[in-house]
Amino acid sequence: IVGATESQSADAEALVTAIAPQLDEEIGSSAKFVTEGTPGVQKTFAENCGDGSHVWNLVPSGESSGFAQGADINAGENAEERQEIFGLVGDIYVTVEGDGEVSQTAKAAHARGATVIPLMRTGGASDG
Repeated sequence: IVGATESQSADAEALVTAIAPQLDEEIGSSAKFVTEGTPGVQKTFAENCGDGSHVWNLVPSGESSGFAQGADINAGENAEERQEIFGLVGDIYVTVEGDGEVSQTAKAAHARGATVIPLMRTGGASDG
């Protein structure tokens, strides 16, 4: 899941809160949900995704997401390296709101053949 570090609308946050448990229930046993361990959309998703056992939060070495759920996985020495790694590990990226970083991650993922699903109604980089 890729998204804004600060939700711009209550609608987007409510949407993420609603889809997280549904995705976990439908495909959680055969998938891992990966975040960059950032606040906002990713934290909302991780903390509403079932019991969190299918969530991996990528964080720079020595850091912690501080999320109530999910396993923190060290990825890179800093935020830039972590973002690069994040763009390489997924098969499907769901974007919610977002800015230039979200757009950059989505473009990199798409360029290597990953599927990108923008939740367009949430606006920002996800609106096209």
